[in-house]
Amino acid sequence: MGKKRTKWMSFIVVAAAFTGFIGDTSVSKSHVQASSYKNGSITIPAKNGTICGAPNYIAYEKGFFKKNGLKADIVAKPANIGDLEAGFTNGKYDVLNGDFQYLPAIQNGAQILAAGGLHQGCIQVLVPKNSSIHSVKDLKGKSIGTPGQGSTGQYVATIALQHAKIDPKTGVTWKTYDFDLLAKATEKGQVDAISTVDPYAYQAVKEDHFRVIADNNNSSNSDKMAKMGMKKSGSCCYLYLSEKVVKEDPKKAAAIVKSYKEAAQWIDKHPAATADILLDKKYVAKTSFVDKKNVTALIKSYHFSLKHGSGKADLKYYAKELKKAGFLKSNTNVNKLVTDAYYQK
Repeated sequence: MGKKRTKWMSFIVVAAAFTGFIGDTSVSKSHVQASSYKNGSITIPAKNGTICGAPNYIAYEKGFFKKNGLKADIVAKPANIGDLEAGFTNGKYDVLNGDFQYLPAIQNGAQILAAGGLHQGCIQVLVPKNSSIHSVKDLKGKSIGTPGQGSTGQYVATIALQHAKIDPKTGVTWKTYDFDLLAKATEKGQVDAISTVDPYAYQAVKEDHFRVIADNNNSSNSDKMAKMGMKKSGSCCYLYLSEKVVKEDPKKAAAIVKSYKEAAQWIDKHPAATADILLDKKYVAKTSFVDKKNVTALIKSYHFSLKHGSGKADLKYYAKELKKAGFLKSNTNVNKLVTDAYYQK
């Protein structure tokens, strides 16, 4: 009995040691997995169905965030800009891609910094093909439909009006409609023109027989569009970082920027594959019009690339235009505003 007891106890000790070894291995694996995200977690308010949000989705789906040590969570983008601002202030959100619409928000205290232009324009001012309006000058005294007051659609139309010597406050009437109702409002005679974002603008031209009056995607460097204030090769949308992250964790901020830069490069080289991912993963809702062919065409037209230096110059340009239109304070020092609001590597 003594020998059997000794053998049994020896077995228990060995089994316990083996169990402990397995336990240690499990902890080790967990530690290794955690260490692969050396720059921590980020939350991105990006899910809103837009094609120009592609860098968020591609950085996630193609592993650029993970490669750069970031564990990313992509969540719904608040419709209210105030909720978005609050999210960055309280640390709920870390990064965002959006247009120059955020300049007034930054002036009013939104805690975000621009880190570079991500792509060229996606907004157009349109009229029906049979309209008597043939230029921005013809918009004087007319009504323009946009997705909302302070929307980028209104900003782009405003810039065009200013360059045509039309006061955007008194020279036209602004009306607001949901994105999917803007073209119909024009067809019904409720407005004379619309200024809206893709894919609605693209669809209006391709399917609804609309003409382009102004296009803020001036990648062709058209002098005609430049005279309307549509900056040559100008960035429309930008990468914005949480000011809190930039100040408290510079390595994380640099990793975020690197991830978006790599994602933008990948998108520009693989527009069709990007369209597949956006549609298959339901980041963009597929319709009879919003299909692979049209999404690919739009992605190609945006010329995705993270531009740090020229992005800053573009942002200054738009800040000057928004100041002139009254969307920024009349005493705004544009150079200081953009310098203070720009991420320094």
